Amino acid sequence: MHRDWLGSDESSETVRQKNRKTGRIGNRMKQGFGKKIIGSLMILAFFGAVMLVLTHTAQNSVRTTEILPGINPDPVYVTCEEGESLEVSLQAKEDFTISGFQVLLVNMGQDSRGTLRFVVTDPSSEIVFSQTIPVETVTPGKWFLIAGNAAFTAGQEYKLSVMADSSSPYFMQVPAGEGDKLPFVEQVYKEGKALEWGISLGVNRVEQVKVTYGEIFYYSIPTALLAAVILLLFLWAGKERVFKTIGRIPFGTFIKKYGNDLFLLLLFVSICISIYSRAYLKGVYISADSAGYLREAVNLAAGNGFSYDGLAGYDTWFANWPILYPALIAAVMFLTGAKAYLASKIVAMVTAGLILLVLRKCFGKHAWLYGLCLTNIGYLNLSYYTWSEIPFMLFLLCFALVLSQILTRERPAASWYMALGLSGICCFLTRYYGIFVWIVVGLYLLALIGLYWKKKEKLFLGKAVRLGVTAFVSGVLSMGYLLINKVMNGMASGVSRTMWWDDYQTLTNDLIESLLTEFFNIFSLQIPELIEGFPFQIKLFVVAGILIGIGWLVFCNWEAYQKAHGDFNVAKWAFTREMVLVSMAVAYDVIFIGIRYVSSMDSFYFRFFEPATFLLCIGLLGMILPYVKGKRGFHYFAGMVTVLLITSVWSVFYNGGMDRSDNYYQALEGQWEKAYEQIPEKSVVIFNDIDFRASFYRPDVVEGMITPEDEFADLLETYYGSDYLCIRAEFAKTMLESGEYKESVESKLREGLGKEMEFVVVPLSNL
Repeated sequence: MHRDWLGSDESSETVRQKNRKTGRIGNRMKQGFGKKIIGSLMILAFFGAVMLVLTHTAQNSVRTTEILPGINPDPVYVTCEEGESLEVSLQAKEDFTISGFQVLLVNMGQDSRGTLRFVVTDPSSEIVFSQTIPVETVTPGKWFLIAGNAAFTAGQEYKLSVMADSSSPYFMQVPAGEGDKLPFVEQVYKEGKALEWGISLGVNRVEQVKVTYGEIFYYSIPTALLAAVILLLFLWAGKERVFKTIGRIPFGTFIKKYGNDLFLLLLFVSICISIYSRAYLKGVYISADSAGYLREAVNLAAGNGFSYDGLAGYDTWFANWPILYPALIAAVMFLTGAKAYLASKIVAMVTAGLILLVLRKCFGKHAWLYGLCLTNIGYLNLSYYTWSEIPFMLFLLCFALVLSQILTRERPAASWYMALGLSGICCFLTRYYGIFVWIVVGLYLLALIGLYWKKKEKLFLGKAVRLGVTAFVSGVLSMGYLLINKVMNGMASGVSRTMWWDDYQTLTNDLIESLLTEFFNIFSLQIPELIEGFPFQIKLFVVAGILIGIGWLVFCNWEAYQKAHGDFNVAKWAFTREMVLVSMAVAYDVIFIGIRYVSSMDSFYFRFFEPATFLLCIGLLGMILPYVKGKRGFHYFAGMVTVLLITSVWSVFYNGGMDRSDNYYQALEGQWEKAYEQIPEKSVVIFNDIDFRASFYRPDVVEGMITPEDEFADLLETYYGSDYLCIRAEFAKTMLESGEYKESVESKLREGLGKEMEFVVVPLSNL
């Protein structure tokens, strides 16, 4: 009992000690908790103070917006002759202030001298803007800011005089409708005569705005919030525990398993957002070719066939371009209900997705790296326009990859040859030039025959025979399409492509400039101003250096392959996937450059070279990749690019890139609707001055002309597919005043003028 009593007493003492210890711990916990509460309040108070500053409106804040008109895609100019004044009427639509004019000038070499003076006067002839600039400071072909402040009042007409001294610069023409976003209505006069075109003149508009300091210092608000959260975590959980917890997250495993596909998905989303925002919401990218593709797509979607003016009743088979690209746009129109222009953007988005899927299938976990080829400035610009090069690049890529599979597999299945033939036909049906792929196949056929001749192995002969049959069948089908064109249209490719006179020196300069541009576009860069200002000889040297570098890289790949294969021979090396891609790119460029020097088409620029550049980049990446795989810098680079992509996607949303309230295309479509509202269906418009980009919007309308020799009966015969002849009333008055036209035509015009409408509408009938 005593022992029990003693033991019980000792136990009580232990309990009292434990209670005292617990009390001390509790006090410390209470003190620690209190410190955390105080620390949290201090952090929140500091964060609140920072937010109060960042959300405060800055004083005297302004925003400068660059407003530029759209430029005629064709090289058409408005000259400013030395000693003559180019006069421009500027009718202010609203009150606005500028910090300078933006101009785009050409026809100025580096040895140009003299000055260019800009003077703006108000209705009372008082000067409100005056600047004189040395011509040699202007970079030809690029927008140039002529700084100076000026305020304009709504409804007032201002006069801009442009005077050249010891120089004759050219402005680019601005088609009707392309200057609508400018804050003034522009009318250009030369030698007292009003021009139908505007000039490449824009403004830097200055607006008083309420801007917070958070908007001035980008990302400051989310950065402050993130800092507050991190400090609170460190305070409550402890720095060591936070870092230990983060270390347990399997980032490496996640990135290794899902990073490739996540990157491709982000890249695809970025491209789609960029196309939709820039080419549909924020601008319109329609060249003369774009309008033609869209017009044919509308004809196909309406069930009028592939005809030049199908909705107008003309049954002329369209042969200028092959059918596949307009058919793809028409298919999207049918499936989605979208209008032609939006459908063309969807085609570009889907094509980008298919290219990424092909890269994923062929290159596996390294597909993200090859996907970077789609960030090329040239590729993105092609995507903004409605041009056939985008699906063409997809079919070229498929053709090259399938061909490499056939060449490297021991016994490729028949399906591979079918896929090769199908992709080759798709290349041709997208762009006539796509027929060059069979020239490349012909070269590989010779290599296979050479191997058979050397080694007497039937394997090589069998491949050669199957490739030959595939090329023959596809070639026959392609020639059959050209024969249909010849029968239906009178010309195999729709237009005469005979030789025209060329300034070969200028053409060569364009070639070197284009090749240099392609190199920098690969890295998503414009040509640096320093290099752009180099003389032609230096640019030629730079391009030669780049080509030598590419050749050296290919040579290194040759040596590496030789070391890795004891039975090395050149033909087998040429069969590799990388060399097939490079070979097709080189063949594309060499053949195209040769054709351009002996035939009629546009001069060299990125549109023509980008498909080859795309293939070349993929091939060269395949040659470089073995030397960088597994290196730490490689993974760092992957992470950096991923972060940049995420930031760019977020930036688009943050800056309102997807704001449908600012739909430039829909606004432009409204202008087209107004321009055509007095023109009935199935009309021919004489001396058409409506925005050329709208030609697809009303494909039932065709353009026409009347010569002084034409009788009205001649017009009935010429425009048999149309129901009405339309001509702007002011043009009709000018024709009557000239007295040069036949009475049968003039009588119809006088009859129409009596109705006092914007357009004279004359029924095309004998009644």
